[in-house]
Amino acid sequence: MIILLGTPGSGKTTQTRMLADYLGCPWFSMGELIRRDITGQHRQDMLAGKIIDDKVTLDIVDKNLAKIDTSKECVFEGNPRSVPQARWWVQQEKAGRFKIKAVLHLVVDPSVAETRMLKRGRLDDHDENVIETRFKEYYRSIAPILEYLKEDGISIHEIDANSTVEEIAQKIHESLGV
Repeated sequence: MIILLGTPGSGKTTQTRMLADYLGCPWFSMGELIRRDITGQHRQDMLAGKIIDDKVTLDIVDKNLAKIDTSKECVFEGNPRSVPQARWWVQQEKAGRFKIKAVLHLVVDPSVAETRMLKRGRLDDHDENVIETRFKEYYRSIAPILEYLKEDGISIHEIDANSTVEEIAQKIHESLGV
């Protein structure tokens, strides 16, 4: 299991797809799964830039991982987004469900990410206030998540994601040794 984390607009989904294609393995985008699977108040919260409840999120993750052979390589992006979610990933690994090979943290300047987000035109990227809320939520939660994972022995790779899609992919390949 290779996990990609990063702010909205850091290129997670693009890089996850490319990496999975390169490795010939399944991939999951938490953002796409949430946009596909949630409704009601949770959907309204997502559109407002808020982080979805851990139980709801982990139910979606669990349901989708159950569809594949997790003993083989897989690429997952956009989760964990809280320490309890990180704890779940570590518990699943310790239970033998999968092996976390690495966590890639895509680091991008907020202005670069915002420009990318406004160009893609998704409903949850529709205005600067929502984007600002999403950034604040991300920055508030990511440091404790990365610290928790590091303390548990998970390899974290910081990837500069301010450049082109191809350059970012090259940095990812180099950090993974693939």
